[in-house]
Amino acid sequence: MQADATVVINPPSDPLIGVTLDGKYRIEERLGVGGMGTVYRARHLLIDRAVALKVLNQRLVEDEASRIRFQREAKAAGRLHHLNAVAVTDFGESSQGYVYIVMELLEGRTLREILAKEAPLETARAVSMMLQASSAVAAAHEAGVIHRDLKPANIFVTQSADAPSVVKVLDFGIAKLAADTLDDDDPHTLTQIGAMIGTPRYMSPEQCNGFELTPASDVYSLGVILYEMLTGMAPFSGSSPLAIAVKHASEYPRPPKEIVAAIPDQLESVVLHALEKTPEDRPPNAAAFRNELLQLAERLGLEHHALVSSPDIEALRVAGIESPSGRLIVDISRLREGRALSSGNNEITLVNQPEQKVARATKSPEPVEFSRMEIGLGRSNTLRNAAIVAVILLFFMVGGGLFAFRLWTNAQKPVAPVVAPSPIPTPIPSPTPTATSTPTPKPKPSPSPSPSPKKGNSFVDKVKRILKKPF
Repeated sequence: MQADATVVINPPSDPLIGVTLDGKYRIEERLGVGGMGTVYRARHLLIDRAVALKVLNQRLVEDEASRIRFQREAKAAGRLHHLNAVAVTDFGESSQGYVYIVMELLEGRTLREILAKEAPLETARAVSMMLQASSAVAAAHEAGVIHRDLKPANIFVTQSADAPSVVKVLDFGIAKLAADTLDDDDPHTLTQIGAMIGTPRYMSPEQCNGFELTPASDVYSLGVILYEMLTGMAPFSGSSPLAIAVKHASEYPRPPKEIVAAIPDQLESVVLHALEKTPEDRPPNAAAFRNELLQLAERLGLEHHALVSSPDIEALRVAGIESPSGRLIVDISRLREGRALSSGNNEITLVNQPEQKVARATKSPEPVEFSRMEIGLGRSNTLRNAAIVAVILLFFMVGGGLFAFRLWTNAQKPVAPVVAPSPIPTPIPSPTPTATSTPTPKPKPSPSPSPSPKKGNSFVDKVKRILKKPF
């Protein structure tokens, strides 16, 4: 007998693969499916660039509210010009009836995929990711946009070989624009009273109850995400979405340190502050939450990749020069120096700093009084200076000892007397002998007196000779 062969049935292909929308975007492959649409990899034929294209689900095409909400996604995302928010480049409706949004194509992983394999994350890494994500949400709040569906699946971490990882916030498809920023859309046609839109595991209590939302609702969702990154689990879970929503509205989360003891106490306080039940007890918006988290990261000395705001025009004018044509030429090194000086990191301590005196315009300016400054030397510098002084003293002591030894040695050596050479006597010719005269005796030469010793052997003369040739 032979077992039946296994028959592999190919899954149905996506009908949009290979289709070109509006003659510009050719769809190449499907990347993922969301609650409102499907995301594809497409290619812009005019400029030959890969893009991400999100198409509204066909079952929602006939729903006018969904179509308007999808258009609001493009409008809300188009208002955001932030490095941590996904960039929307185009929006339209094809002749085939497909409504789509064109976005930048990202390479990397979602935070959901990262948590599934690596949770809980290291404290510095979790804080760094949350600082970037909250920065994008803060920009949305400033533009009048409430995200309403913040979750790890909507946070994307890019990965590139030649650039550091950057966090991107995705999916503003169910964002609620503030009432004063609406153009001609009726907000009551999109969200009915008592309706829940979002992911229950990350929804705020007021969102679970269907109340009016404020930016503090997104702060609660960011707190839930940070809680999960630090502990590896969400603060509330249940068998059904309704059970989770009830816990969000009525129960308090377990302290993160009870799950992971290495979490700093101050960071736990920041997380629990964002998870307060009442919106008034939380940070009012994502900017306040991010500022609180950033100050904590700096106090704890955590290494983080937090994107700071760009310098304003005044800072650029201080660091730059205006050209005759009206352009501002900025000196980057000068700008960095100004930002470093204004950061508050000063290693010089001012002691007894006098109060500044304001000189009147009618009087001559008073001379500037400089405060005494104490510049501490490190222990290594002190030891090095002491070693140098010791070497110098040792050199002088050795040199002085050698000089004294040389002087003493020369004093002990006997000095040979200097004897002057005796003069050579001149021969005296002998007289011619005669017969009549008697020979006269030859006179004996008188002995030359012995030379007297010179007075050059005194101590002073010895010192002079040593000084002339000490070694």
